[in-house]
Amino acid sequence: MAWYPGATKMELQPESDAQPAIDPTQFILHSIAAPWDPQRLYEYWETTNLESHFGLGYSGPPAQYIGTQTRADANYLANRRPDGTGAVSIETASNDDHSDPWTDSQVEELIKLGVWLHQRHGIPLRICRTASDPGYGYHRLHAAWAVGGTDCPGDARVAQFRSVIFPAIVARATGAQPPAPTIPPVPTPAPSRRRRPGAYRAIGV
Repeated sequence: MAWYPGATKMELQPESDAQPAIDPTQFILHSIAAPWDPQRLYEYWETTNLESHFGLGYSGPPAQYIGTQTRADANYLANRRPDGTGAVSIETASNDDHSDPWTDSQVEELIKLGVWLHQRHGIPLRICRTASDPGYGYHRLHAAWAVGGTDCPGDARVAQFRSVIFPAIVARATGAQPPAPTIPPVPTPAPSRRRRPGAYRAIGV
């Protein structure tokens, strides 16, 4: 399993040892719909049958709960596919209805982690074109990533991902500002119940 050197290690057990291996081919960004720091998120994962690989508060470095080559259960059908590929996931602090933008600190940490995932695992520098296509994305991008649909991580954060975060990952990973990447149009999210931590068990399996 692989551990990101820019994160604080908070290993979840028994999940970290018991869950199957994956070949990480995607990076999916989430908002938790709660203003939690990584420690509070770790405590929450201990009470559920779900978890993400990483957790990020409003400031400071992320925490890592499971190695990136082990399945984490935050992305429905993207957790682990029959061919053994799967998604790396990060939950990020937000307001209660995940309508706020990521802070400058969060943006910077997401960019750095995105670059490391490309360098460590070879995740290609593109936005996922389909639910199984290798690349980068956010939870509501594809219906197969959320049971019953979701609007996570919220409109403001989707705009940031497309205009700031993903282009910066490409730029830093390649060492130079590239031409503007080809970015698919923003899909309309499927109708869903508002995503709250208390409802997480029902929608993130």
